[in-house]
Amino acid sequence: MENHRTVKRDKVDILSVQFDNVTMDEMRHYVTEFVETDTTDNMFVVTANPEIVDYALEERSYYDLIGEADFIIPDGTGIIQAGRILGTPLKERVPGIEFMAACLAIAERHRQKVFLLGASEKVVNEAVKHLQADYPHIEFASHHGYIDVGDEKVARQVSTFNPDYVFVGMGYPKQEEWIKRHRHRLQHTLLMGVGGSIEVYSGTKKRAPWVFRKLNLEWFYRLITDWKRMTRMQRLPRFVSKVFQTRRKK
Repeated sequence: MENHRTVKRDKVDILSVQFDNVTMDEMRHYVTEFVETDTTDNMFVVTANPEIVDYALEERSYYDLIGEADFIIPDGTGIIQAGRILGTPLKERVPGIEFMAACLAIAERHRQKVFLLGASEKVVNEAVKHLQADYPHIEFASHHGYIDVGDEKVARQVSTFNPDYVFVGMGYPKQEEWIKRHRHRLQHTLLMGVGGSIEVYSGTKKRAPWVFRKLNLEWFYRLITDWKRMTRMQRLPRFVSKVFQTRRKK
C-alpha cells in the first residue's frame, strides 16, 4: 500500500506556502490509511490560517518548519478566499477542530491512544473527561501546555505513553516547534497543532455558533468574544494586502 508520503498530491501555492488541496473526506482517508499501514513513519499535520501564513512569511525558521509537514491543510476561510483571488482555488476549508474530531472518531474505531498537550492543567483535564465520555474506547493522557519547548520530562512522558495521536494546543509557533523537536521520539504517530481546540473540548471556550460558521465569520466571532486576539488579528489585513499584491504581479 502506498503511504501518505509517496502519493502525489495536488498542491496550491498561497503566498509561497504549499497547501494540500484536499477535502475533509480525503483527509479522513489519508489518516485511516496511515493508521492501517505498518510503518514507523509519523504524520505531521499543520492546520494553517492567514495568521500562520503571514507569520511564516516573516519568520523563515517557522516557514521552513511547516514546510517539513506531511500535510498543510487550509483551516481559515481567508485561505480559501485567497486561493480564489489568486486563481488557484482550493477544494474546501478543512477546519482544524473538525479534522481533530475526525481523527478522534478514527481513534475510537481502532481503540487507539491520544495524548493532549496544551492549555492549563484544569482545562486539559476537563477536556480529557469530556472526550473520554464521548470516545470510551480511546485511552487518553495529557499534560498542560505551560512548558518550555525543550522540557525533556514532558517529552519523555509523551513518548512513554506511546500515543497514536498527539494534539498540541499551545498556539503557533510553539506547538509546531514542540512537534519538530520531539517527533523523533515517536513512531507511527499523527502529530498536529490544534490551537484552542482543547479549550473548546473542555467546555471553557465556545466555538462560533453555526450561523457564523455558515457565513465564514468564525474569525469575527472569535475576535468579538476574545479581545486578546486583537493583536493577532492585525495580521489579517497584512495577509489580504499580500494576496492582492501577488495577484497584481500575476
